[in-house]
Amino acid sequence: MAKKKEKALSLQVLGDLIADISMRLPHFPVQARDIHRLSYMEVGPGGACNVAIMAARFGLRVGGLGEVGDDGFGLVVREGLKREGVDVAHLIVTPEADTPVAGVVVDRSGEPGYLGYRGSLKVRKFHDDWTAPIQSTDALFADGWAEYPEVPAMLLHGFEIARAAKVPTFFDPGPGNPDVDNAWMLDAMERSQVVLVNRREGKRVTGKEEDEAIVKELQGRGAQLILLKRGEEGLLVARGKERFSSPGFDVKARDATGAGDSLAGAVVYGVLNELPFEKLAVLANAVGAAKVQKLGTGHNMPTLKEIAAVLQANGYKPGDYLPEF
Repeated sequence: MAKKKEKALSLQVLGDLIADISMRLPHFPVQARDIHRLSYMEVGPGGACNVAIMAARFGLRVGGLGEVGDDGFGLVVREGLKREGVDVAHLIVTPEADTPVAGVVVDRSGEPGYLGYRGSLKVRKFHDDWTAPIQSTDALFADGWAEYPEVPAMLLHGFEIARAAKVPTFFDPGPGNPDVDNAWMLDAMERSQVVLVNRREGKRVTGKEEDEAIVKELQGRGAQLILLKRGEEGLLVARGKERFSSPGFDVKARDATGAGDSLAGAVVYGVLNELPFEKLAVLANAVGAAKVQKLGTGHNMPTLKEIAAVLQANGYKPGDYLPEF
């Protein structure tokens, strides 16, 4: 069972606090001049906001560190995070700036395509107001969706502050940005205690093909705990010489968008609450399985009840994995 704490553990999420426009199409490809009826559309917080929301649903005290514009999408991010109990006191709102937006288009197979708008944010250096929240938190999370060339240095500086304060850092490279040299991600991994990566990302950042080779390369970079996401095959979790392979749950996937983000929020919760190795992997798989059954991102991250239902349907006791069960 998860450890009980008198005071809720905390997480700060640094960067990639953007808006999502989620749409469901009948099919791909979409050609110019085609007209398609959408069966679903929603605007809400996206990007690393998904991790923040999932962690908050697990009962962590979560704060967002980053920048949005004073436009309508910035309002969607700020109000959406506040609605989920995420602290936005240190979220910078820049006048006359446009908030980055991801257009997420999903077809019947559940696989998303992304249309990215980078916006016009102005903060290009790590902001001094973010130092104290990082130093006083229990964990720091960042991902590799760098909208601007200056973002990697900003995130790495935040990781250095966390390391000096002995705050564990969690990093998920994501697909990266084709306009930014993604070699910086290896530097981020060297500064991270926990690395979450899927096979494609692992191959890209390490140059290795096999799962074990990817894990060993990341361990050589300094990561203490590695979660290799293998899609329907589930997770490979590695720490030192320990390996644990947890198969994925058999569910009907409707939308894979945000599955990795929901898993990241669960992993932060599990690591901070010292869940045993195997239970951490099972919980992460259950959260991902709960998410892919739901459309959209942001407010559509899975609830604890939905995660409990997945666990119970697969023979696990929710009370061994979740708070409040």
